[in-house]
Amino acid sequence: MQRNSVLRGLSAAVATALTLVMAPASADLIFNPAFNTTGTGLGAVQTLATVQDGSGRPGTIQNNGLESGCVTYNPGSPANPTFNCFAGLQGGDNQAINNTYFLDTVTGLTSAGDLAVIVNINEPGNDDTVVLTDLYLSLFATGSATPLATFSYTGPDLLLFETGGIGNSGTYRFTLDAAQAAQAAALCPVLSNCVVGGGVQFLPGSTSAGPETIYVQAFSNGTPVPEPGSLAILGLGFAGMMLARRRKQ
Repeated sequence: MQRNSVLRGLSAAVATALTLVMAPASADLIFNPAFNTTGTGLGAVQTLATVQDGSGRPGTIQNNGLESGCVTYNPGSPANPTFNCFAGLQGGDNQAINNTYFLDTVTGLTSAGDLAVIVNINEPGNDDTVVLTDLYLSLFATGSATPLATFSYTGPDLLLFETGGIGNSGTYRFTLDAAQAAQAAALCPVLSNCVVGGGVQFLPGSTSAGPETIYVQAFSNGTPVPEPGSLAILGLGFAGMMLARRRKQ
């Protein structure tokens, strides 16, 4: 028990150190840990891919210690993507929830440049850590399985540490850098004409216990875009404050 606590403490320290020292001069996807989203279990967010190495699913799982998976737009059925990976990912470890999304269905998204992808790990039996090596988002025009663009994380490998499990994620958020955000917005000026997919891969042997997921989210200038329900609650709260103020007057 004491050893596991020490290991978790060391893992957290290393993850923090990596966050502080990594500063890629130019990258398509930038690690942006400023905000955390919680309560985001499977199905509660717009999940792109769910991966778990060695689950024994015949014909689709690569039992080689390398956890890797992706989703690619299938023009015939966007909700049933293919698993043909880009950016050099092996793929093959997809399970559970895997989907691609028309950009106009991504909650709060008003520009393709505001896309973000979140990596949610679930490794309670492996000291709560994994090592991320590859991550990408891809944009497709409706009717074509060939991507308009693929935006990859090109920074150093990242040690990810998370104790909340698959229902408590959001620390590891990646957003488009300025140049790629402008490119995405130019490629997809009409959100309903574009689809987003993506992929993720981890260092061989660094995963074991549970499924990891990546999901897509809207950001605006590095700030999470509130869900419509949250906006409504904020509006009611503001209205209540104004009413109370008037009564005092």
